[in-house]
Amino acid sequence: MSDSLKIKSDPSDEIAQTPLLEVRGLSVVFDTPDGPQEVVDQVDLKVCAGRTLGLVGESGSGKSVTCLGVMRLLDTGGRVTSGEVMFEGRDLLKNTEEEMEALRGCKIGMVFQDPMVSLNPVRTIGWQISESLRLHRNLSKAAAKHRTMELLDLVGIPEPKTRYAEYPHQFSGGMSQRAMIAMAIACQPKLLIADEPTTALDVTIQAQILELLSDLKKELDMALILITHDLGVIAEAADDVAVMYAGRVVEEASVLDLFDNPLHHYTLGLLNSLPRIDRSVDRLNAIEGTAPPPQDFVEGCRFESRCGHCSDHCYGVRPSFNQVSATRRVACMHPREMT
Repeated sequence: MSDSLKIKSDPSDEIAQTPLLEVRGLSVVFDTPDGPQEVVDQVDLKVCAGRTLGLVGESGSGKSVTCLGVMRLLDTGGRVTSGEVMFEGRDLLKNTEEEMEALRGCKIGMVFQDPMVSLNPVRTIGWQISESLRLHRNLSKAAAKHRTMELLDLVGIPEPKTRYAEYPHQFSGGMSQRAMIAMAIACQPKLLIADEPTTALDVTIQAQILELLSDLKKELDMALILITHDLGVIAEAADDVAVMYAGRVVEEASVLDLFDNPLHHYTLGLLNSLPRIDRSVDRLNAIEGTAPPPQDFVEGCRFESRCGHCSDHCYGVRPSFNQVSATRRVACMHPREMT
């Protein structure tokens, strides 16, 4: 699978580390006119300092909602119904809202999916970035401005002094995304969550943003959760991968293991749908069918209607995780064999 993709490698991939963030059994429910609907179901995740966890899956698989649950930023009607979110040994779900406000933007930063929606159109870019410094670092206005211009330069925005006084509508999509990253790292967080940071950007700008995130992770010694539906992005930037489908994690592996030997049939379908430069095809492969909406979630395997390997054992019983190795888990009644 890896011969046509530049897959990130790390000699420390197999070294066991204590997780900076560990999510255990997280479930999220949204209240709807038809009653409560569970959109995230017993999700386990972990990410260690200095590493990048790629969270991948089709749209609607629960990736963003999982991270919003971690940050306790769910929209009205959404709530966490079970689980633990251990960050530096403390369960964030037990924090008060005041404690979470002190933590967000300081120890955990987040780059949201659409910068033009997330940025305040009536405030300058400089004001919005320096606000976090004034709030969390108690810097004076002058000191915050100086640090903000350093951050603009750090994320590759030219002429920081000029850009500091400009408004979001004066920034291109790529520049807006860089400004969002500058805002998220202003207080040097230990964990950065980037939600589809390259969506709607052209390939050249996408590569620049990924390189920027990688450089910042090393420079600031951050952990990074990278949410995306693009396996090309995962191959380029991630150390570890969690594959989500219909509100559940179905496979966990290092990025090298995942691309070389996917064990879940959904993961294989995602990989087979990638364009390949080493072969000529009339059209791209696709996974037949569509992912079920939350109201149609079942207790058994949720991929069974799109899988050609299901049996009677796949119905009605939730597939448990099979710990294949120290760094690999798969939730499937009939996983592919390891090679």
